[in-house]
Amino acid sequence: MVRLSGIVFLCLLVMVQAAVAEELIPPQVGDLYLTDVALEPITLDEGKSVVYVRQRVDPKTRSLKRSLWRVDQGQEPRALEAGEPDAFGLQLSPDGKWILFLSTRPFPDGTPAFAPVPPYTDTAADIWLIPTAGGTAVPLAGPGKPYGRVITDRFYGRVCFSPDGKRLMFVADEGKDPRTEQERRNNVLIVREDQGEGYEGYGPTQVWVADLLAEPGNVAAKSITRITPGDFWYGDPQWSPDGSFVVVHANRTPEQESVRYSINHNYDLWKITLNDNRLTQLTKGPGPEFSPRISPDGKRLVCLSSPRYKGPHRDVYNLTVVELNENGATSRVLFDFHQPYNGKPPHGSPEYTLSETCWLDNSRVTFNSLQGLKTVRQAVNLDAGPEAIEVEYPPAPRRSPLLPASNPQIGKRLRGDVAVIHWKSFDGLEIEGVVTTPPASVAKPPYKLLVMPHGGPHHRAGSGYGFTTQFFATRGYAVFQPNFRGSTGYGLNFLNADRNDFGGGDMQDILTGVDYLVKQGIADPKRQFVYGVSYGGYMTSWLVGQTHQFRAAVAQNAVTDLNVMWHLSDLQSWTEYDMSGYPWEVPERMRKHSPLTYAHKVKTPTLILHSTNDRRCTVAMGKMFYRALKETDVDTQMVLYPDEGHPIRQLPHREDVLLRTLDWFEKHDVQGDSQSE
Repeated sequence: MVRLSGIVFLCLLVMVQAAVAEELIPPQVGDLYLTDVALEPITLDEGKSVVYVRQRVDPKTRSLKRSLWRVDQGQEPRALEAGEPDAFGLQLSPDGKWILFLSTRPFPDGTPAFAPVPPYTDTAADIWLIPTAGGTAVPLAGPGKPYGRVITDRFYGRVCFSPDGKRLMFVADEGKDPRTEQERRNNVLIVREDQGEGYEGYGPTQVWVADLLAEPGNVAAKSITRITPGDFWYGDPQWSPDGSFVVVHANRTPEQESVRYSINHNYDLWKITLNDNRLTQLTKGPGPEFSPRISPDGKRLVCLSSPRYKGPHRDVYNLTVVELNENGATSRVLFDFHQPYNGKPPHGSPEYTLSETCWLDNSRVTFNSLQGLKTVRQAVNLDAGPEAIEVEYPPAPRRSPLLPASNPQIGKRLRGDVAVIHWKSFDGLEIEGVVTTPPASVAKPPYKLLVMPHGGPHHRAGSGYGFTTQFFATRGYAVFQPNFRGSTGYGLNFLNADRNDFGGGDMQDILTGVDYLVKQGIADPKRQFVYGVSYGGYMTSWLVGQTHQFRAAVAQNAVTDLNVMWHLSDLQSWTEYDMSGYPWEVPERMRKHSPLTYAHKVKTPTLILHSTNDRRCTVAMGKMFYRALKETDVDTQMVLYPDEGHPIRQLPHREDVLLRTLDWFEKHDVQGDSQSE
């Protein structure tokens, strides 16, 4: 009996210890600096080895570091290069002998591989190769190369081997200073059209083809040729199956505008025959045709398209089929979401880029479509019609068991519960949103409510599991992310529903959603807060000028004045489309729908956060709103983040945003009634 009691005691002790071990803490801002993940794995030797990018934070610089690592069966992971120089964007050559990667490192002699670009723009890189059998990495070309900076974005940029592996195609600018000798001597800058947010410092991107050496020495290329003509921006090049031609997208018109989060100009598809670099136009739609993907037999391609020129910055896109003929091409839209139709469409509208492996065979294509909060994979048979078909998709590659676990220093964290909700807005329109509620160990309902409107407005909230959302939920806030009218994923009419009505129906969608949460007992009617970025910042600035129900607000990189937005932003078409005119054509409409117009009515304590180098929503708008609030004695503060563009990326700045926003809310979460009207 004594023995049995001892066993019971030991079992209870183990259970108690296990329970203590399972006590989880909320996500910490320090977790930002504990990132350690294996990315872009390439499996070698029939699964016995894996080369990957190890991404972690350099404690000295407090910035992300990416380097080449390798793990072999039965051995510990190890760095592939001494000193762990920067590396990312891995590809295996068709013959399996080389791993291609991108890097910001200098050439072996210490010479910079390219002229630098500003820290707040897209990372510039060059191309390197390293033997899979082990050895020293070699650059594609050395000093004196004909190209400049390899672009790393998702719209223009692509690096890819030819089907036979003997050539390499990539996108890069020429790396030249556009200034004249006099301009350089006198240190003046001429305003020249560029691609705006994310592309500062780059010249027009060109497509280049490198003929590779059979046995690389100091460099990997024996010759490199630019195949695109003129000073236009070309991108997303695709090899034909036989390697005889490539297809790219480009806007070859004088009217250039940013494509960062915005694809609404006259992008067409162009075929380039490699034996003579002859350029042939394949599509001629009024709006964009982009994301070309060539069929396995090389006889056709699919792409995304919209008939709207200078329409919304993110549209409802069609799937377009282009038949490649000897004398040119013919194209047809598989199903036009911009024409009236009855009932449910035959397939969902594709999201804004097609997969490189979208062709299942010469007739069937697969793509992802946005359907409400979900992203749904679908397939169509181009020869049978637009109806979605059932197919057996190839299995997704399994993660190699050789790879180390992700974020070992972070481990599990406490998480809030995520739920999808639906409610009727003021006019009966059904709206969908996501609510992330605190764990039971943190708070009980009704919770403090944090409204987080998404950016865009032609974008959507899709999940409540993001770091920022969980950070606030595990500190007692129910985080509400509404997909108000204007959001993507709900069809063309819903997308168009906030045109000429910013701050009207979309605001009511949000407020009726808040009312719904209060009625359900989820949200405390007297403890409500709002935080938004970009158009979410617009909505935050707008809400505090229209209602006094929020205890505190934080607006980050916000649109506060539509007139200024047109004049100073890199995206004039955003304002032109959604306000249906230029500032001098619709001045009253722009004034009516600008948060700055109502700044004198604001009583809510409002924190303003802004990047100093934001090209999309310029810092002037944040300063103007801040000045108006100061003059009307609103409790406010403005914080500037140097060397940041529209997204705030630097880890110390992201830490500051989170802690400062939380402190602002906690400071103003006082007992008593919310502000009266």
